Amino acid sequence: MNKKIVLFTALLAMFQYGKSQIFDPNSIYDGLNAYNGNFENSGTARYIGMGESMGALGGDISAVETNPAGLGIFRNSVANLTLGVLSNKNKATMKNSYSNTDTNFNFSNAGFVMAFGDESDRLKLNLGVNYSYQRLDNDVVFPYNENYVYTINNQEFDFNSYEQSVDGYKSKLKFSIATNFDDVIYFGLGLDWHYISMDRMDSYSDRLLSDNNLGYFYRQGTPYSQDANGFGLSVGVIGKVFPELRLGAAYHSPIWWSDIDTGYNYFTAEVSKDNVLNWDIYYGYYDKYKVTAPGKLVLSAAYASDIVNDDNSLAFNFDFINYFNKDYEFKGSPDYRLNNTFVDNYMHDSQEYRAGIEYRFKELKVRAGYAYMSSPVKDNTITGFNYETGTDSMVKNYMAGEKNKFSFGLGYDIGQFFADFAYQFIKTDYYTSFSGAYYNNKEIRNFGPGSEGPLSPIFDSVTFGKIKNTQNNFVLTLGMRF
Repeated sequence: MNKKIVLFTALLAMFQYGKSQIFDPNSIYDGLNAYNGNFENSGTARYIGMGESMGALGGDISAVETNPAGLGIFRNSVANLTLGVLSNKNKATMKNSYSNTDTNFNFSNAGFVMAFGDESDRLKLNLGVNYSYQRLDNDVVFPYNENYVYTINNQEFDFNSYEQSVDGYKSKLKFSIATNFDDVIYFGLGLDWHYISMDRMDSYSDRLLSDNNLGYFYRQGTPYSQDANGFGLSVGVIGKVFPELRLGAAYHSPIWWSDIDTGYNYFTAEVSKDNVLNWDIYYGYYDKYKVTAPGKLVLSAAYASDIVNDDNSLAFNFDFINYFNKDYEFKGSPDYRLNNTFVDNYMHDSQEYRAGIEYRFKELKVRAGYAYMSSPVKDNTITGFNYETGTDSMVKNYMAGEKNKFSFGLGYDIGQFFADFAYQFIKTDYYTSFSGAYYNNKEIRNFGPGSEGPLSPIFDSVTFGKIKNTQNNFVLTLGMRF
């Protein structure tokens, strides 16, 4: 077979795929899970134990992540440090299933509050600094599927495995300022500096049926590494309707991620003047782009009996959060801007509902919480082959699924010191997909005369895989009031 014909066929397939491609699934996944600004596993044990529901209750350094006005409720200066152990389990299914679990330990949160003013002052001022850290590690592996068989140059292959792997972390440093007027109304402002460092790998392997030879491939443009800085701000207010009832509202601006540095691998092919097909794999290819992650609106209500003067007290908080997901915007080369088509056509606003309760008996505190988040992606999205149904279909919860979070916690005061513990369980079901071009940079595979080279399988159609993700988060906070 003439090498020019082979090359023309491969490039034509890639061109046809490019014409139909309207987004990069990896970039969309990163936008929804890394660049969204949410720190689901980070926060004080009190905050997590109450289901991250403290928008009107305040009085906790992590509560400023929901409403910065909550900083104004502090009556004493506080310093605390939070340690966490997170277990992340994925069960990936595409006819057959495979489960894997990653566990990591980290210092997930640290905070400091300076409370100014005497109890008799009508106007008080508080300053706060809060640091949040969250691992992004997530490894999804789809196992062997004997029913997935395809033909390249009259040779049959079947599906051996497919893996999506993310390794890295994100962090946020938040500076907050809040005022307290007569313990009736509270105003707050927060400034956020974000940072992300992560690596992503998207790989595929197949098996040649004639001799069981395995071939390993990377998706075009992967592996890649990213480093990014972002900025956002938030404003909020809390008011007492009567002494036990508080209402709050906060607005969080979009997060402006600028100059996302990306290094990735890419392969090309060309025919030389002497009719030789040359494959070249470029390492360390460099690019930059920008992302604007959506803002959100938070409405809160809280009931809180007097936790200062009573030995027994009860506090309850409810938060409603609306995420403006249509505000996602990718800026950079045309390849990145294609993702805006996905945002325009397939995303919508999502909502989160959080509820938390705390009961205090002298020095002992008991907490519980629940939160639900709807998917930011419309139910009916792209069409692809679904091995659950065995047909081409659209799927619900594509790229990002509904989240359910359950939590409980305990706290105990020892003079000016305190210790809090929380356990959080998070469950998410969603679909991922693979398609497009994959290259081989480890070996030469021969598909027939004149076709030697790191050939790239071209998957014109989308294939869905289902993922059940469960997380177990154990959190311990140690702090001091002064």
